[in-house]
Amino acid sequence: ASPFFAPSTPRKLVKVSTPGGTSRLIKKASSETKENKSTVAGATSNLVNAIIGAGIVGIPYAIKECGLVAGIILVVLCAILTEKSLRVLVNTAKHVDVPSYETLFESTYGSAGFYFISINMLLMAYGGCLSYLTLIKDTLPVLLGVQRGDAGMERAILVVSTMAIILPISMQRDMADLAKTSKISVVFQCCMVLVVVIFCPVSETLEENGGLLEIASGSVIRSSTIFKGLGVLSFAFVCQHGAFIVAGSLEKPTKERWGQATSRALTLCLVLEAACGISGYLAFLEKTQGDILNNFLALGGSITMAANLARGLLCTTMFFVYPVDLFVCRHVFVVLFFRGRRAHEGDDAAVLNRRDRRIALTLVVYFLSLIPALFVEEVGDVLAITGAIAGSSLSYIGPGMIYLAVYGDEFLKKVEEIWGKNEESTDTAPAESDVESSRLLTNQQSNETTTTTESPATEQSLFKSIAWYLLLMPIWCGVAKMGKAKLKEFKEKEALKSPHINRLGKVARPALQMVPANIPRVGSADGGSAG
Repeated sequence: ASPFFAPSTPRKLVKVSTPGGTSRLIKKASSETKENKSTVAGATSNLVNAIIGAGIVGIPYAIKECGLVAGIILVVLCAILTEKSLRVLVNTAKHVDVPSYETLFESTYGSAGFYFISINMLLMAYGGCLSYLTLIKDTLPVLLGVQRGDAGMERAILVVSTMAIILPISMQRDMADLAKTSKISVVFQCCMVLVVVIFCPVSETLEENGGLLEIASGSVIRSSTIFKGLGVLSFAFVCQHGAFIVAGSLEKPTKERWGQATSRALTLCLVLEAACGISGYLAFLEKTQGDILNNFLALGGSITMAANLARGLLCTTMFFVYPVDLFVCRHVFVVLFFRGRRAHEGDDAAVLNRRDRRIALTLVVYFLSLIPALFVEEVGDVLAITGAIAGSSLSYIGPGMIYLAVYGDEFLKKVEEIWGKNEESTDTAPAESDVESSRLLTNQQSNETTTTTESPATEQSLFKSIAWYLLLMPIWCGVAKMGKAKLKEFKEKEALKSPHINRLGKVARPALQMVPANIPRVGSADGGSAG
């Protein structure tokens, strides 16, 4: 195996004095690599940047596909669920005492869970990187006066501009280093949405179509295309792939401080995306395109100038949003390909403290996204595919599976209270209930008196049996039991390792009662850490 991926001792330059009275710098081993940290405002800006990207221009299109009423409800619901899932994920990780999304899944679903969530994180972040570069290629040349269709010039502008701006920003090591550019990006995003809201011809469209109530009544929900719109919304709000990196970059990452960051970020995102989506759809209705700014071009006059201003603001934000997703791609490469405890747990600062690693990984991700972006023409398909597959897995399926597995004991106890069976027999309880129900129904046919007295119990038993299968309780109970067993096994393995402080701030202490006295502890404080 290449030493490039192997654990190494962190080193730093130290000034030493020589016997001759001179001094020089030498590299000495360092006990740890200190990661730069950000304030709540910095973490909030990074989180907003991770959420609002290329997806915001597709919100009006998503509302068109869902229907006006259903679209607005789904926008609000996505924001609420995203905020809730961000809190649940980090709080659950603190409960289990793991520092990353991948190790949280590993603690309950083993290596299969680790690779499942890692691949979805990579797919989501890579899709974001590709869409941002595609948007820059479609937008920046137009602003610079390049004729549409001049593919060679468009590609040249994309390569030069991204190498000059994106690459230097992306070469930084820690997520906290992006806080300043993220704050600038948030300001530009607010300005862009403000331009869209002000210059959208909403009032003219309302007058031509009989008013808001008439439009809403004719666009409540569109069942044939609602899932396509939901895919775009999932992409627009998903940020779970970068949540742990942002949370770990927060100075003093307590539950309260993380809660402040998530609530502020999602509130701002909800306001911006709802404002852009509603005004954009009401202005163009069925003519709403996948990129709302394209609708402005046909209007001419001052509106075209406003559209170009909005395009310029959006294009600028893409230069600042791209590094956030590149950091996530880089993080996944670290946990998948580098060896050592810190690499496996996603301690990017330790692994990427070596400049050659940081430069190499950054260039790999950059060129893997740049080359396809030079030839991709339509960003809508990228948003829909990554949102529907990876976005749903990371935002909705993943947090639910994690919570059910980690808190399996409480769930199984609740099942016992409702269905009257203990957790060891819940998987066979419905079958026994069905047999008992059949017996009672047979008695009902043969004995009217017995039926009269036992009818309520029979109906209750049948109702519970039907509800058991309709609610897919055998599956959820199986998930809870598996999670309970895997988590116990994971904690026993972790107890054999030396204690250390993970990025979320909690000290991992070995559970001494789980470790037999004759088993020596393995690993050092840095676990042969890479750095």
